[in-house]
Amino acid sequence: MSRSFVKHYEVRFGEIDHAGVMYYPALLDRMHRAFEDFWTEAAGCHYADILDRDNLGFPLVNLKSSFRKPFRFGEQLRMTIDVLRIGNRSVTFRFRLGQGDEAGERAEAEMVLGVIDLQQFEPCELPQRFREFLEPYVAAADPD
Repeated sequence: MSRSFVKHYEVRFGEIDHAGVMYYPALLDRMHRAFEDFWTEAAGCHYADILDRDNLGFPLVNLKSSFRKPFRFGEQLRMTIDVLRIGNRSVTFRFRLGQGDEAGERAEAEMVLGVIDLQQFEPCELPQRFREFLEPYVAAADPD
């Protein structure tokens, strides 16, 4: 059985635009912040340690997103993260953004993150210990 990382965030004043809604760069920034929280809270290792101690980076290689309904100042944004694919030199994460306990998602993104050795700044294999940590987060296949 797969598991997901779920965290709630309040939409902040600085994340909204003149129309009063959370603008897409703020949504993408919030996804990255949740990605950092994922490592800290789910893996028990601070993302900075992965970068500094392990010399491992996860640069964005590909992004596919859809935005269905806006978020407004003060709303509770529910962020759900799971893994769609673990490759040798990349990991595909899915981010689903809903509002509080409201059913469904208002936004979704799939991000393919490469795996690089930060000292060489070259692609590298995903270390086994990270692969083992990520495997329980691989989303179950959707039934046909």
